[in-house]
Amino acid sequence: MARNELILSDVTKRFGGLTAVDALSLKVEEGQIYGVIGPNGAGKTTVFNCITGIYKSEEGSVNWRGEEIRGLTPYQIVDRGIVRTFQTIRLFSQMSVAENIMSGRHIKSSQKLWHGIIHTAASRRDELFNWHKVEEQLDFFDLGEFAATPTGSLPYGIQRRVEMARALAVEPTLLILDEPAAGLNDKETLELLETIFKIRGKGVTVLLIEHDMDMVMEMTDYLAVINFGKLIAEGTPAEIQQNPAVIEAYLGSEDDDDE
Repeated sequence: MARNELILSDVTKRFGGLTAVDALSLKVEEGQIYGVIGPNGAGKTTVFNCITGIYKSEEGSVNWRGEEIRGLTPYQIVDRGIVRTFQTIRLFSQMSVAENIMSGRHIKSSQKLWHGIIHTAASRRDELFNWHKVEEQLDFFDLGEFAATPTGSLPYGIQRRVEMARALAVEPTLLILDEPAAGLNDKETLELLETIFKIRGKGVTVLLIEHDMDMVMEMTDYLAVINFGKLIAEGTPAEIQQNPAVIEAYLGSEDDDDE
């Protein structure tokens, strides 16, 4: 039986008088592809920011594998195996694809500041090991031909793959993806779908926000639907498609139309 890896309990985040996340509770199981959906402005990215330490919620608990991580810094949360991507691609445009992926290895490296001056045998072994890990991601994401190419010169879809390769280079247990299909064409979206299944096949739990409903319904094991910061429904994709509260949140009610 799969265990609950990530448990959010009554998480509330406010910005002044605005409650962006309102007593939200979620449970993400090990090995799931878990989707968070909802209308624009529903608070989805704020939830991810609370999980990853960018924001600290005013109330509630964020529990990861039995440890309370609410209040930890982003790097401390990454060190525990939780890694994310963002809605907007955040790569080093002048650096090569391989160098961008290598930047994700910094938290795994045993290099010290003085190794930049004195290259010991241990530091050389560490660097070689990390480049080997970069090569693994280049192969996994089919990026080998672009390894030496400055990332900023590449098409948007390939940059998305580089971003995911950098995240996976950290060797996460939980990979959080914020609208990974944004800006992709149909072919690239299909390739992304296959890639996410491959990532789950490596034993990584995936938590994502996505607005492409066809992709969400095909890919996810379980969905949570948020509106105005509140959880309004959760269940399998089939259950969510039939949920009246979800239909109303996306399409509006007949009363709304009458008005």
